[in-house]
Amino acid sequence: MSESQGSLRETVQAWNEEGSLYVVVGLISTILSLVFIPLLGLVAVYCGYKLYETQQKTVLSILMAALGGFGFLWWIYYLTIL
Repeated sequence: MSESQGSLRETVQAWNEEGSLYVVVGLISTILSLVFIPLLGLVAVYCGYKLYETQQKTVLSILMAALGGFGFLWWIYYLTIL
């Protein structure tokens, strides 16, 4: 059991160093924020920011943060007009 946890931890750390962790989590939370759970848009914005800060991937990080933020703000707007 500890070997599988160690390998999982190593895999997550490797993904984090490459920036893949922010890409995967950010894309999933962006899609979910637009479709099901708008609160995940904040996670997408954070992942987009961290992706830009650590990997300097501008297009993907801006797109991820913008769509996640849009999903969250659209939800806030919807709640205010109810």
